[in-house]
Amino acid sequence: MMSEALRRVGEPIRDPGPTMTSAAPSIARVIDCLLGGKDNFRVDREQARAAVAADPRIQQVVVENRRFSRRAVRYLVRECGVTQFVDIGTGLPAAENAHDIAQGHDASARVLYVDNDPIVVAHGQALLAENDRIGVVHADLRDPGAILGHPEFIRLIDLDEPVAVLLTPVLQFLSDADRPEEVMRKIREALPPGGHLVLSHACPEARPRQVEGVMDVYRSVVPSATARERERIAGFFGDFTFAEPGLTWVSSWRPDVAVPPRVAERVWQLGGVARKPDPAAVPA
Repeated sequence: MMSEALRRVGEPIRDPGPTMTSAAPSIARVIDCLLGGKDNFRVDREQARAAVAADPRIQQVVVENRRFSRRAVRYLVRECGVTQFVDIGTGLPAAENAHDIAQGHDASARVLYVDNDPIVVAHGQALLAENDRIGVVHADLRDPGAILGHPEFIRLIDLDEPVAVLLTPVLQFLSDADRPEEVMRKIREALPPGGHLVLSHACPEARPRQVEGVMDVYRSVVPSATARERERIAGFFGDFTFAEPGLTWVSSWRPDVAVPPRVAERVWQLGGVARKPDPAAVPA
């Protein structure tokens, strides 16, 4: 059954929730608003409206990105046997999170959620406290060592077994000054052979005006927000091997229903899933 949040996509953004006006907006709450969620304040809804003004399809963009992430987790559990997931930049909980998908197919699956927003972390910890196969930690992608060394990571994730790292679409909130290539190199090096990256990212290739308009809005909340070209996004995967269909618009990645190319490119997030090769299989 389609969630209430997805049913509401495309409807006008209203003000049914708290009316806090003095707090700064949060990108997690802005995205929650665009998804049709209720965990946001008036300041967040104002930014969401600005994003809709920049691109009337932005709600579809964020929903299709979330759907891509779900399909990727489903693929990794069902077809690759992956049962460990690290979801970085998870945002506020929504319908069918990574653990819902993974544990729905394999009850032994373990998921670590990571976010740098303390409100997001507190919310997640309160909701998921009774599931000992799930962890929620406060850490920042800019410091992958802190994530890899966190006690909850060590408790939940066995790096001797395949693990998937989800970054959908947190990398677009790192500026070039944050050295995203170095961050991704450290993450790729930490993954064992057979580990996977799931990554999505804003790309201006097909709709530059709309992308730049939305990113301007995002930068008013997160100054480091940055859209990137296809080649840069592909480079974040390093030498990992892409699963079919490769790096593509997220709505075209193994869709449940076929999406025409001209429709897919309106959802200007590129996404892909790639596997770390086994060194023994790589020619010297």
